[in-house]
Amino acid sequence: MTIDIAPGHWQVGGLSLLALCLALAALSDARQRRIPNALVLVALLAGLLWNAFGPQPFSQNPGLFSPYPGALGVGSGLLGALVALLLFLPFHVLRVLGAGDVKLFAAVGAFAGPAASVNLALCVLVAGGLLALARMAVARNARLVMQNTLASLGQLLPGSAGSFDARTQTAWRMPYAVAIAGGVAGYAAWTLSGRAPLIAFG
Repeated sequence: MTIDIAPGHWQVGGLSLLALCLALAALSDARQRRIPNALVLVALLAGLLWNAFGPQPFSQNPGLFSPYPGALGVGSGLLGALVALLLFLPFHVLRVLGAGDVKLFAAVGAFAGPAASVNLALCVLVAGGLLALARMAVARNARLVMQNTLASLGQLLPGSAGSFDARTQTAWRMPYAVAIAGGVAGYAAWTLSGRAPLIAFG
């Protein structure tokens, strides 16, 4: 079943809906340092439904972030959520990101699909790095941040007994929903201006 809507209007509506979800998540994360599970669930379901009932694609590379938009279907939406979850899950295991950040990016994957989720992950990580650098410049605590980063990565080494927790021992806990929103906005601007995806599939 599809909704009789022009692909361009479907794309604008989907991007607007995703932007609203990300703006609410970023606002909550900035104010309360948490992303409500209810908001994540709404965003996830919205992404799946948007891909389930949208217009049929007219190109080989459809999707919300494509110059030739078209619904991916609920199956690809679920796969996109899974890919996004798996891409960010290691950062949660390392205690670099909170569970809410990982779940929020999975909801983004439900809108984007699997291929775009990989590209979005790169953009979000770049946005997060830029925000962290900006914060270090303002707070002048680059040395402490680097020490914490090395301590976090050191936990990957065999036999490491480290117990560094970025959520409680960091110099400044960045609301990562802001980075997710910034990365998504940057990737949308990149692809919708006619540029090719950072990593092309198929």
